[in-house]
Amino acid sequence: MFCHYEDIVVMEGLVREMQDPEAGVPVRSQKLFLTSIPSAFMGYDLIEWLMERLGIEESEALNISNQLCMHGYFFPVSDTKTLVVKDDSSLYRFQTPYYWPWQQKAPDQIEYAIYLAKRSLRNKQRHGLEDYEAEALASLHKNLKGKWDFITMQAEEQVRLAKERKKGDKIVGDSQERAYWRVHRPPPGQFTPLESCPIPSRDRQGKPRKRTVEDWQREVEILKASLGRNRVKMSQACECNVAYYETFSEYDPMMNPPLPSNPWVTEDVSFWQMNGPVVEVPTEKRVKRWGISIEEVVSDPTGLQEFTAYLKKEYSHENIRFWMAVNDLRRSSHSQIFRKVKEIYEEFLEPGAPCEINIDGKTMEKVQQGLKNPSRFAFDLAAEHIYMLLLKKDCYPRFVRSEHYKTLMANAIQPSHKKRFFGFGGGAKKKGSTATAPNPSLLTQPSGPTSGNINSLSKRRGSDRSLSGSAHELAVCGVKDATKVPHSHSQSNLSDIPYSVAIYRGDMPYGGQPAAAGAGHEQRFGKQ
Repeated sequence: MFCHYEDIVVMEGLVREMQDPEAGVPVRSQKLFLTSIPSAFMGYDLIEWLMERLGIEESEALNISNQLCMHGYFFPVSDTKTLVVKDDSSLYRFQTPYYWPWQQKAPDQIEYAIYLAKRSLRNKQRHGLEDYEAEALASLHKNLKGKWDFITMQAEEQVRLAKERKKGDKIVGDSQERAYWRVHRPPPGQFTPLESCPIPSRDRQGKPRKRTVEDWQREVEILKASLGRNRVKMSQACECNVAYYETFSEYDPMMNPPLPSNPWVTEDVSFWQMNGPVVEVPTEKRVKRWGISIEEVVSDPTGLQEFTAYLKKEYSHENIRFWMAVNDLRRSSHSQIFRKVKEIYEEFLEPGAPCEINIDGKTMEKVQQGLKNPSRFAFDLAAEHIYMLLLKKDCYPRFVRSEHYKTLMANAIQPSHKKRFFGFGGGAKKKGSTATAPNPSLLTQPSGPTSGNINSLSKRRGSDRSLSGSAHELAVCGVKDATKVPHSHSQSNLSDIPYSVAIYRGDMPYGGQPAAAGAGHEQRFGKQ
C-alpha cells in the first residue's frame, strides 16, 4: 500500500485533531507497573474517538488506527517490537511532529549506527539487539570504519545523559526511539508504508525520450568524476597485496630460482619430473602450498589425489567424489549430459544410493526441479553446498591437521641446487683440472735423447699447465706404440689448451722418436 500526497495531508490533519486538548483523544498521565507515563492514552479511547469522529464501525476504526501507527504518528509504550493498536487498555503516545515521516528527510546510516551502538552499551536483557539488528551493526561497523570513533563517542554520551533522566522519561524515550526506527528500518520481511514505489516496467514507459547534447555532456562529466573516485580504500588494497605477496612469494619462480635447476638453462629435466601433474612423492614446497587453502589442493592433481586418499580413510570420500563428478559434468559434451546426470543422481542423491551425500531439504528440492530438464548445471547448488559447508569448513581443516598430511610433509623431496652446465653470463668460475700432476723426476731426468725433447717442449707455445698429466708424461717419456693418446681434459678447460699442442692428441708419427717429433714441430711453427 503506497500513499499519495493527498492521503498524507488527510492523515496528518486527522492526527492534529486527535491532539486537540478539548475535542481530541483523552490524554493524561497513566500508570504502568508503578511508573507514571506522562501524556499517554489508551487503545480503546482512540478507537471510540475515531468511531464518533468519522462515523465508522469498530473494525474500520481499528484498521485506520493501525495504519496511522505504522506510519509513525503514534507508538505503543509497552510493546516495542510491533506497531499494532489493540482495543484494550494498552498505552500509546503521540510521536513528536518533528519525527513524522513526511516532515523530514530519511535518516542516514550514521544515525542508525549511533542508535544500535547505544543499544549495545545498555542492559542486554531490556535493550538487547535482535538478530537482524546485530547483523546491521556489524555491517555498519565494517562500512563506517573511519567514523566509528565518532559514532562510539556519540553513543556513550547519549547513554550517559539517559542515566540522568527519570524512569518514566526513560521508558517514553526508549519506546519513541524504537518506534521511529521500526518505521524507517523495519525487520526483514515486514511491510512498511514508507517503501518507495516500484519502478514501472519498460513496456509501460512508452517510447524513450531522445537525449540531447546537454544530457550527453552531463553524463560525460559524471563519468569523468567517477574515474578518480576510489572504490576501495588504498590502505586496504595495499594490505591485501602485501599479504598475497608474503603468502605466494616463496612459490614465484621469478623471486626464487627453481630447484634443483632451471631446465630451460641447464637442460636438466629433474624439475619437470619432480613437479609433474601426478607424482608418487611430491616436493616439500608443493606439499607446503597445499596448506594455504583448499583451492590449492583441488587445483593440483597430486593434491586432489592425496586429499581423496585421506577422505577414504575417514569414510567421507563421497563428498569429494560428488564434487569431482559435477565438475566433470560441466565439461562434458552435450551428448553425454543426460547419461551422466542420471549416473550422478543414482550414485549420490537417490534415496538408498551407494554413496549418498548429506544435503539439506531446500537444496534437494531445487535439484529435483533441475532434473526435470537435465543440463550440465543441474547439480551446481548441491556441489556448492558440499564444497562450502563440508569440504572447505570440515574436511580440509582436518586434512591439514592429520597425520596423513604430516607424513607427506616428512617424506617430501627437498631438491637442492645443481651447478650450471654452461657458464652463461661470464660470472662462473672455471673448473680446475682433475688430472694428476706430471712427475717432476721425469721432467728433470737428463737421459739420452729425451732431454732434447724436453728442451724443444719448453720452447713451444702455450703452458705445460694446460695439459693433463697423462698426455704430458706420454709426450715426455716417448711412448712409441700409442696409436691415440687419451686425454682427460674437462669441458671447462678445453678453451685453455693452445692450438700448438694438437700434436699430443693423436697426430704423433707412428714409430718415430720424440725428438724428431719435436724437430718437425719446430719446422712447422718456428721457434718463439
